[in-house]
Order: sequence, then structure tokens, then C-alpha cells
Amino acid sequence: MLTYVLIVCCLTVFNLDVSAQNKDNGTVRKFIRDGNKSYTDSVYSSAETAYRDALDENPRSLVARFNLGNSLFKQDKFDEAIEEYAKLSKDESVNYNIGNSYLKKEEYEKAIEAYKESLRKNPSDFEAKSNLSYAKKKLQQQQQQNQDNQQNQDNKDNQNQDNKDNQDNQNKDNKDDKNKDNKDDKNKDNQDNKDQNKDNQDDKDKNKDNQDNKDNKDNKNQDDKKNQDNKDNQSDNSKSQPKMSKEEANYILNAVESNEKNTREKVQKIKAEKASKDQPEKNW
Repeated sequence: MLTYVLIVCCLTVFNLDVSAQNKDNGTVRKFIRDGNKSYTDSVYSSAETAYRDALDENPRSLVARFNLGNSLFKQDKFDEAIEEYAKLSKDESVNYNIGNSYLKKEEYEKAIEAYKESLRKNPSDFEAKSNLSYAKKKLQQQQQQNQDNQQNQDNKDNQNQDNKDNQDNQNKDNKDDKNKDNKDDKNKDNQDNKDQNKDNQDDKDKNKDNQDNKDNKDNKNQDDKKNQDNKDNQSDNSKSQPKMSKEEANYILNAVESNEKNTREKVQKIKAEKASKDQPEKNW
């Protein structure tokens, strides 16, 4: 329906502006006729060229300007078409085609305003009413789509934020677990080292006790050996001495007593001599 309306609009413009061509000179009219022929044959680029040539001859040619906008519209050059339409007086046909250009650009709010302006000048324009209704419907769909897209984007952002938070929490948990494991491993290693040191100290003490026991045992063995040697010597001495008879014992006893008597006599004699020497001589 929309394509049909646009084609009807352009053909209507051509027919309405035929009389206006009398205001242009022969060269301008020739360019416009060539443009119209190319336009009818759907060779819109050639039509554009012909209309521009006409405007070069007469920049005030309303027919050339309006049909140039139509040829640009057909080539989807909507911004350029709106620019050319804007240079014309805003009658219902111009506003209608401006609305069609905005409609093609999906700028529905501007299209609605252009159609309303066209209907103010010609309230009975059926095509303008139809396109206005269509533009309003497309605007509602666009707004709903934008709202849905925004909602989807918000959901996506929330999901991304949740994923990020979960990732951060997971990284934090992993870091805490790792630190805890490292701490446990370190404590375990310290405990193992402590136990190992204790075991080493116990082994050292045990070795020392064993050495002391060995030394004591060696000393005891030496003492036992020495005692045994002394005992053996005593036994040997005892065995080596001959047993004395009764007569020999009496003889030895008498000899000892005789020696003691002689010794006492000698001692008394020595004392007497010493005493006699120590007495002072008489002083006669």
C-alpha cells in the first residue's frame, strides 16, 4: 500500500506541474522532459541528472526541484530528498513527500508530523491519512521494540554483573581456600619439623644414654676385671706362700722378742749417754 501511494504521489506531481513548465524556457523544459522520461522508465539516476541540469539553467524552477526530490527518493537518498523538498513552499504535496521520506528512514515521529501538516492543508487526502495511520502503528512497534531491547539489555547487564560477582566470589573463595591450604601445609610442615626435631633429640638422648650405659658397662667390666685380677693375685699370693710349722712360728716369735729386747737396751744406752753429756760441768 505504501509503495503504491508513493508512486501515485510522484505521478500526480508530474501531471500537476506540466502547466508550470510554461514558466521555464525551452532548455529547462527540455531537461525536465528528459528527466520525466527517465523517471517513467525507472532510470532514476538519469532523471536526477536531467533535473539538476534544469536547475543549473533556472534555480527557481519549482518543477525541476520537486521532481529532483522525487528522483532522489526513488534512489533511497532520503536525506537529500528532504533537503530538496525543504527548499520548496510547504504545500500538501511537499509535506506528504517529506513524510514519506521520514517514513522510509523509520523516523516515525517526524513522518507523523509531516503527514499531519499535509492533512491541515488538504484534510481529504486519503493517502496522507493512510500513511499517517501506518506511521503511528510503526512508531508504537518501534517504541515497544526499544523497550524490549532495553529490558533485554538490562537483563544482560544484570546477568553479566551477577556472573562477575559470582566470579569474584569464586576467585575470593579459591584464594581463601588456597591461603588456608598453604597455611595448613605450612603448619603441618612446622609440626612435622618440630616432631622431627623432637625425634632427633630423642634419638640423640637415646644415643647418649646408650653411650653412658656402654661406658658404665665398660667401666663395670674393667672394675670387675680388676677385682677379679686382685682376687686372683691374692689367691695366687696365698697359694704361693708355704704353710709355716709350729716350731718355725715359735722360732720367729722368739727372734722378734729378742730383737725387741736388744733394741730397747740400745735405746736406753743412747739416752743415758746423751743425758750425761747434757749435764753441766761442776764449777769448782
